[in-house]
Order: sequence, then C-alpha cells, then structure tokens
Amino acid sequence: MASGVERLNSLKDSLVHKEAGEVSRFKIPYTDRELLVVQGKLIGGQDLLRFAGVGFLNVLKRFEDGSLLYIVDEWDITEKEKKIISLILSDLIRFQEFYYDDLIAGRLEEVVERIVKKHGLTIEFKLNRDKIMYYVFRDTLGFGLIHPLIYDPHITDIDVKGADPVRVKIREFAGRWIDTNVRFPDEFSLRQFASRVASLYGRGISEATPLVSFVYKSSDRQLRFRVAASLGGVKSEQTTVQIRKFPPKPFLFNDLIKFGTLSPEAAAAIWLLVDLKGKIAFSGPVGTGKTTLLNAALAMFDPRKKLVTIEDIEELALDFKGNSWVPYYARGGDFYEIVKFALRITPDLLILAEVLGRELGDVLASQTGHGLAFTIHANTLEEFRMRVRTLLRMYFGENASEELVETFEREIWAVVFMNTKENRRVLERMYMVDIETGETGMIYRYPVDFNLDDFLKHVSERTNIEAEILGREFLDRLKFIEDHMDDELEEIYA
Repeated sequence: MASGVERLNSLKDSLVHKEAGEVSRFKIPYTDRELLVVQGKLIGGQDLLRFAGVGFLNVLKRFEDGSLLYIVDEWDITEKEKKIISLILSDLIRFQEFYYDDLIAGRLEEVVERIVKKHGLTIEFKLNRDKIMYYVFRDTLGFGLIHPLIYDPHITDIDVKGADPVRVKIREFAGRWIDTNVRFPDEFSLRQFASRVASLYGRGISEATPLVSFVYKSSDRQLRFRVAASLGGVKSEQTTVQIRKFPPKPFLFNDLIKFGTLSPEAAAAIWLLVDLKGKIAFSGPVGTGKTTLLNAALAMFDPRKKLVTIEDIEELALDFKGNSWVPYYARGGDFYEIVKFALRITPDLLILAEVLGRELGDVLASQTGHGLAFTIHANTLEEFRMRVRTLLRMYFGENASEELVETFEREIWAVVFMNTKENRRVLERMYMVDIETGETGMIYRYPVDFNLDDFLKHVSERTNIEAEILGREFLDRLKFIEDHMDDELEEIYA
C-alpha cells in the first residue's frame, strides 16, 4: 500500500493549480421547511436519511416528482481559513521529506501544529482547529471531493465520470443510481483524482497503464473498497472512477436475513450444500450481492477443513484462524493455471470468485471430492445455461459433443440467482439440478417460498444420504440460524 508521503506526493501537481477549499458544494438547510438551491433550481423535498460525519452532513432528499438527490454539505470556511489551509498544504508538499517520519507514523496533526507555529498562525489555528484539520486531512490523506461519500456507511457504490455529477448507490435503495451535488470541475482535476486513487495501492495511472483495478484496505480495517479507474482519452472518452465499498465486517446470514435478502430456510439450505461439498453457482447481474451471499455462506464453513479461494482481486473477507483458508489472487495473471495448482493441494472446498474461462471445465471434470462454489454473470436460467456451456466448450473444445457438455453441466448441484427487488438486493430464485436429466427445479422463490421436500430429494440423490437424515441436518442449521440472529461471528464459532 502507498505510504502517507507517497499519497501526498501524488497531489503535488493538483495543489499547484487549485486553492484549498475550492469545492463545488452547496449550503443545505437543516430543516425540511427551508428551501435549497441546487443546480440553479429552488427546491425543498423530504429528507429520507441523514449521515453526520466529522466536518460534513449527507442528506438524501426525495422530491414531489419522485426523484432523489444525495447532498453533501461540508463545513463553511472563510477566506482567511482557506489561506491557512492552502499554506499548510503547500508546506506539506514542499517539505515532505522533512516531515516523512511523522507522516508515516500518523502524526499529521503534530506536523500541522509545527507548520502554523512556524508561520505565526497558532492562535488562528487553535480557534478553528477542527475545521482546518478536516480540510487538510481530506485533501492529503483523505479522499478529496468524495471524502464524505467514502465515509458514509449508507453508500455502497460511487461512480465518477467526467464532469457529470458523482453518482452513488445507497444500501436502502440498492437498485438505482442517485445523483449527488458533488462534481469535478474539469477533466484535469478528475485525472489528478484518478492518479491519487491509484496511489492508494502504490500504482500509477497513465497513458502507458490507463486501467487500474484493486482493493484498498485501511490500516484499521474500517475502510475497504474495490476501485476500477480508467484514464480519459485512452480507453474511454472521459476519465472514470468506480468504487464498490465493502462493510467493515463481512455480513453473516443473520445480517442478510435482517436485511430481507433471503429467508432463514434458504440460508440453511445453502449452508447444508456447502457442508456436503456440493457444487453451487451464484448468478445474477452486476452489483446484486453474489459475492456478499457467498461470503456469508463461507463464514459458516467448518474452519477445521481446507478452504481454497481464487480471485482476480481481493474481495472475500473471512475470519478463519490458522491455515484452513488458502487464498490465491490472479491479479491479471493466468487464472486457469492457478486453478490447476489449487486442485493439486486437495481442498475440501474450492471457491472461484468469478468464472470467465476454461477453468470451470477443469474443476467440474476433476474427481478430487472437493466442493465448489463460484459466481457468474447471468440474469436468467437460460443465460446461465448458455454461459456454462460456452465455458465448458472452452475447456473441452468447440467440437465437443452435446452429450459430453451436458454430462459435466449436470455436475452443478444448485444455482442461486441474485437480483434487486423493492430497492434491496435479494436471493430471487434457487434451483436444484437433477443429477440424471439435468433439468432444473425451483426450490426457493423470494421472499419465503421454500420447497423443503424437493430440496431434500435432490440432495439425497446427489449424496446417497436418506432424506430423513438430511432433513434433520437442515433443521439443525435452521434452528442454529434462528437462535443466533443477534450473534457476532466470534460467538458462532465459540
């Protein structure tokens, strides 16, 4: 990860061209009765939710026409305060080598105190300490204009594109993008921001390397998000930065049940399939919670067994102790070669965070007794089948017979479809695949329609375990989930 000094250095060019505090923002009212001018319109609106952070207030407003707007209001600063902030930022850049040890040790405030003392501004700084430190942190070790969005727990996704308003997705309205009043004034400032974001991972973004993708984790583990950035004029017309935020603690089944993502019965079914080393596909459109649900299922996996995960970039977040979890990251490398190696170390459960090529054929064809779970982008059952058959032909060859492809397609036990409904991410449908015919039978439909008899019948045929025994195992897991709805992960493993 990039050090504080490296991140400061990435700001050098942009700070030369702009005064600190010159942000595109609006003063917003703190009561619903007041009116607000946004983008030249006089508006009121209803407050749906608010989040107050240190130095900012975020408000989601809904207007009479049904439209939504997410508004960021930061501390007002005077011209004198702007000059003090600008002086501090300039000093940090000019003498960053002198301040190096303090900055990497996290002593930014001590450094700022020395700077203002040197310039005879100690009294002015003390009178406005919190306000000045907010903007100094925001524009150095923070996240600039989108800083209030990054620290807002309601926000799950942030989309920055050119000079358009920054858009966000909010957990309570998961299915739609919502405009904010934050925007970058020009392509230059956005390029500087993209460079700054890339520096979080110690990487640069330039015409030579115009695409950057990585997962950022703060040292205190309270911030964790995936970044995908592209430089304008090279791979796209405009510079874009897409951020997917992850919760500080991964969601468990009980969290997802409370959110309305799935029923306790569906959670117990997935848990049982994982424990029985079944082969499960988590399918659905982008951003519908496939990895979130997979992560919740893996949290229930027996930590005494070997779990191997393979991802392109780090997204799964598990709390396994010891050596039971073996993670691999392709990072743009040969995913297929990593999968072949992983199969040789005999995992109990193998996870492919996203299947894109012939590796699916390898894991389905391997008779190592491992369980399998993978995510795949497909919106419908028909799309899923077409996608799986395409991937299998990449492994077996284009001339592989239909019978051969169908044989290995039937190796998949269950297909879980995620989607968005009623402004939330949900497990929409769950199918079991018949071991003999390959036909699929729906055993779960959102929100609570679960067919236990059909589920047990399919699992019994796969495992040769009597349905009655499986039923008891299912009910044990269901009771465990219902009894531990308010427990943390550590308590469940106790």
